[in-house]
Amino acid sequence: MNRLRALLGVDWLFILACIAILAWSIVWLMYLAAFIYGKVHLHGTVTVDGEKSCLPGVSITKPLGSSDDPNLAENLSSFFQLDYPKYELLFCIQDRTSTDLIELVNGLIAKHPLVDARVFIGAQNAVINPKVNNMLNAYDQAKYPLFMISDAGIKTQPDALTDMVNHMTDKVGIVHQVPVMCDGDLRFSRQVEQLWFGGAQARVYMAANAFGVNCLTSMSCIFRKKILDEEGGLRSLGCYLGEDYFLAQVIINKGWRLVLCSQPALQNPGLSSIKSYQARMSRWMYLRHTQVPILILLEPLQEHIFLGPFTALAVYYMFSIQPYIFLPLHFLSWLIADYILLTVMQNKRPAFSIFSYSKAWFFRELSPLYLIPRTMSTKYVVWAGKKFLVRYGGTAEHAHEQKKVCQM
Repeated sequence: MNRLRALLGVDWLFILACIAILAWSIVWLMYLAAFIYGKVHLHGTVTVDGEKSCLPGVSITKPLGSSDDPNLAENLSSFFQLDYPKYELLFCIQDRTSTDLIELVNGLIAKHPLVDARVFIGAQNAVINPKVNNMLNAYDQAKYPLFMISDAGIKTQPDALTDMVNHMTDKVGIVHQVPVMCDGDLRFSRQVEQLWFGGAQARVYMAANAFGVNCLTSMSCIFRKKILDEEGGLRSLGCYLGEDYFLAQVIINKGWRLVLCSQPALQNPGLSSIKSYQARMSRWMYLRHTQVPILILLEPLQEHIFLGPFTALAVYYMFSIQPYIFLPLHFLSWLIADYILLTVMQNKRPAFSIFSYSKAWFFRELSPLYLIPRTMSTKYVVWAGKKFLVRYGGTAEHAHEQKKVCQM
């Protein structure tokens, strides 16, 4: 090493140590930004300036796949109870043979005759993205200028739509909600998901929005339909599996702002498992890396299981602090910080105990040791029962076709 330093005139260990400490400091700054932004921005009182009847109409599309989720009826029913003067519900049922799902939706419509609601049965086969295919019929027949995409697993509050529209000011083209997990059963898998969305995910999501970085998820978002129509409508996003990211980019590139509203999107799934959680994390990681390739290098640096030992060696090299002192303090401080952020995101303490939280947190923090190599070792992503190849830049194709369907 001394010979290398003399040859190149550079202390590479010093540079690596500086990179490690810088990365560690940036992740802490992200946490602080997320905490402050969450405290200031989330869970505010929803008020309306002027007459509520003057609010613009909203077309809400609900892409549905199956009726397996025991919480589906509760989630869908919450949208019939929105305290908003003018909106329509557009239920998109992917499979014509889903008779239980069709019966469920029609039953809810019959139970709420005063709510404008329609059902679209059978997805189109116009593009690669299954979710976009499922929404195309509703998108083409939506009658209001604001279009909302809301996943089946979302449960809403009566004033949530008002909150979103309030944030749709003159310069804003798209408003979205940060996803959090509702309190539900106390299964371990549900706890892992809850603290991931309220901790690690929230840290990145809230910090990104605080600094104006595109971090959109289409679990729950509302946008000006005319902007997307100028670019070919929803079909123009169908060549991407991560249509949400590219939806936001289209709107941002046309000079409109992306804004986070004050109420989170409440995920309320009735089914959860570690296997499904890991599959979702791996799929999202895969899509992030293809959409923004630099994340292949940056993402591991914000995972504590990699960042901790890397920084511990750097601190030892720079300041002679032993790793066995630094590492326990590192993990303990982040365990506490994520718990604090979770309470901010949910606006209350989690329903499970500190012991349960700690178990779920350590499982989540160890997961990247498995998920990152798993994601990096495959060319394909499985979604909605289908296998896709995703190119760098985000365009996708069916794995068996090996034919590219659109360009950036």
